[in-house]
Amino acid sequence: MIKVKTKRKPKEYLIDRARDRQTQFLLSNGAVRGTWVQANLVLEEMALNHELGPFETLILGQAYVAALLMASTLKGEDRFNLSISVDGPVKGFSVDANAFCAVRGYLLENPIRIPTDWKDVELPKVLGSGTLTLTRFLERKTAPMSGTVEYLPNSLAESLAYYYQQSEQTPSAFVLSLPFDREGNLLGGGGLMLQAMPGSSVEEWDHLLLRLRTLPSVGENAAESHEPSALLDFWFSDLHPQVMESRRVEFFCECSKQKFSKVLTTLPAEDRTEILSKGPFPMETTCHHCNSAYWFERAELEAIWSKLSD
Repeated sequence: MIKVKTKRKPKEYLIDRARDRQTQFLLSNGAVRGTWVQANLVLEEMALNHELGPFETLILGQAYVAALLMASTLKGEDRFNLSISVDGPVKGFSVDANAFCAVRGYLLENPIRIPTDWKDVELPKVLGSGTLTLTRFLERKTAPMSGTVEYLPNSLAESLAYYYQQSEQTPSAFVLSLPFDREGNLLGGGGLMLQAMPGSSVEEWDHLLLRLRTLPSVGENAAESHEPSALLDFWFSDLHPQVMESRRVEFFCECSKQKFSKVLTTLPAEDRTEILSKGPFPMETTCHHCNSAYWFERAELEAIWSKLSD
């Protein structure tokens, strides 16, 4: 993966990288489990690599935060893909995350093309209707497990809560928050996921849902990089939050020039001949997951393909 460099100095970059975390916790003596994610640097690097505008950053950024929240349910080599397919100008997105809290993904349409005859540009209208799919690739399973529900145009957070209720019968709530300044610059990003454990009371869960609506901005708190335990105590002191685990999160893709070299060996012979005869050189290949570009000179391609027997 090739990351576009931020404007941070090296020491500042390392500090901010360490502050981006996924924190797992319990409330009410284990009646509710929760996950808090701060992803300021993750989202900045995402926007830089994919060359996103503010609107694109908001939509894909929410998906990144959601994926990092749900990654708290993974173990070992587990990973999953979160995607939506909608009939609005966004078209959809595809985001991957794994148990190591690495996230990558892309918009199906970038930039998002809003029809010129639209008088009002509202998020539900831009997304439209469609489906949300979560596909899990579990370490000890030979085949992935996938579930699909209707995408609720009001918000990704509501759609994810609906997914967990329908597919796993687990009452869940999500907060996905990305604040921007007046110039459209992203200030940071954070999210909360709460899930009711078996045996928890309906009354307590309903009270917690009301609590979420009155919390100070989750994204603004993330932008200020508060200590997770202090933040949870501030939000849920009466529910006695207990931090269970805290892990670093990162915008990361396993792509490399070497892997693209292997992909190039799968091209049909006629395609290889056409590329060598017509170019252009160097030939650019791009990873759609992270938008990293890898370049191949003519001599490199000849060396790669000379080892093949047609």
